Amino acid sequence: MKRFFAEHSYDMVKMLLNQIVISIFGFSLVLATMKAENVTLRNLSSFFSILFYLFLLYMMTWEIGYKDKIAVEQGRKARNPFRGLLISLCANSVNFLCAIFITLKAFLPNVGALTSIGDVCQALTVFLQGMYTGVLTNAVGGVILNKYWFVYFLTPLPAMLICALAYQLGVHDVKHSAFFQKNQYPESDRETKKKG
Repeated sequence: MKRFFAEHSYDMVKMLLNQIVISIFGFSLVLATMKAENVTLRNLSSFFSILFYLFLLYMMTWEIGYKDKIAVEQGRKARNPFRGLLISLCANSVNFLCAIFITLKAFLPNVGALTSIGDVCQALTVFLQGMYTGVLTNAVGGVILNKYWFVYFLTPLPAMLICALAYQLGVHDVKHSAFFQKNQYPESDRETKKKG
């Protein structure tokens, strides 16, 4: 486990920083659409922020998987199909920690210390998960989604699933995006380049 953290601590921090940057971007979009009082626009901007965040994670984790493919083939690293998921889980540890304290606050509202910590964690999740803010301001069953404690356990799951999938695709060198295509020469140039 120590080796895992040594190898991937940079990746975990980078994932968290990506999350913070996209969170600020998503929260800014939602604030702008809330001023316009347009629910559809608010939801669309939130979905766009979420998709952009997941796309960045996909690109990053695919690269990690592809590098691991080379290391595994050369015998420098053991194969671990859950590596992408574990990196994302560690990167989302702050989100899950906040979710735990928000849950404790919901179930133990009379414990002053837990309520205070839960309030701080709820404010922190707005900073960390701003891309979800637009979606979480919708009401379900007459209650706004961000009032449900279990929602805070669900929001990190898309990131974890994308990272698990992207890592597997990277390890197997499967490209589902034009961003991963290798340089290809036009038919007329191909023979010349091979000879050169």
